[in-house]
Amino acid sequence: MKKLLPFILLMTCVFLLTTCEDRERSNPVDPNVDPDAWAPSNLQAEVINDTQIKLTWTQEVEQISGFRIERKADSGSFSQIAEVDADGTEYTDTGLNYGTDYTYRVKAFTDDNESDYTETTVNFWQDCNADWGGSAYENECGCVGGNTGLEEDFCYGCTDSDADNYDPYAIIDDGSCIYTVTDIDGNVYQAVYIGDKLWMTENLKVTHYQNGEAISYITNNVGWATATSGAYCVYDNNQTNAETYGYLYNGYAVEDSRNIAPEGWHVPQDWEWQVSVNYLGGDLVAGGKLKEVGTEHWQSPNTGATNESGFTGLPGGERWPVSGDFHSITYIGGFWTSSTSISEDLLWTWYLGYNYSDAYRIDSGKWSGYSVRCVKD
Repeated sequence: MKKLLPFILLMTCVFLLTTCEDRERSNPVDPNVDPDAWAPSNLQAEVINDTQIKLTWTQEVEQISGFRIERKADSGSFSQIAEVDADGTEYTDTGLNYGTDYTYRVKAFTDDNESDYTETTVNFWQDCNADWGGSAYENECGCVGGNTGLEEDFCYGCTDSDADNYDPYAIIDDGSCIYTVTDIDGNVYQAVYIGDKLWMTENLKVTHYQNGEAISYITNNVGWATATSGAYCVYDNNQTNAETYGYLYNGYAVEDSRNIAPEGWHVPQDWEWQVSVNYLGGDLVAGGKLKEVGTEHWQSPNTGATNESGFTGLPGGERWPVSGDFHSITYIGGFWTSSTSISEDLLWTWYLGYNYSDAYRIDSGKWSGYSVRCVKD
């Protein structure tokens, strides 16, 4: 028994020391306990209205006397605003100023000791989406970002209901509108506004009038020179040319009441050409702004070509009225109007050329052959 006594005493001391240590770790009365071990946790702040914030927290450790609550406004200093009894875990702060950032911190205390703080910040203002402390903001589209679900540029898009890509939700036009028109043969043409006129940006290549009746296709020179009704041809009778330059039409086809233009469109009158030319700065410079740039289709130097208008004018050449010969593809682009000149046999025609930046008009016999660009009604 005497041999066991020292062992029993040793084990008893170990037990007592261990038990005391564990007790002291969770005992806020003990000044040696880590103050973070019994600090309040899960501090939450709920905005009640524009003058009140409700604080709630949890406390796992007992044997405390209560809680002290401190507050600072914006970048100011903390000051104590309240003490709450040990059995309380919430507090409502009142008389607050809207538009201020408030930071709160809460600590537990005993008669002789204090825990660490737990802290939270409240952005005491509403964003444009009425979210307290939210990140939504106003721009030209309205209230965006944050919890709105709206991208900052959601209101930008095509605002023209006539465009293929019209966006009914767009309120600011970003220049992205795409216009196309389809003729009776199913050919699809791009289009662009010049001023307030919507023009095709490709040469016409339809083979039927709007009512479905065929336009006469004439290949031989004599037949072309002697025609007295609507007809079309392809330059050099080479169908490959039509893929780029479209067809050449005589003046009879242009003025035919069955209409060679797509539905809702027409062959422009002379004044419509003049209005667009004036919009681009006048006859002396408009040609360059109407021509496709480069020398893929135009002969060099393609003077002044910028295609600033988007019209993409092409040099489809012409077919002469008396001989029926083809001339000047890649050198000139001639475009019919539906307006008569000094005689019923003559229609005004607008010209673009490879070596000048003008846009000018001449009157041409109806048995001539030129390209056609249509304009929306």
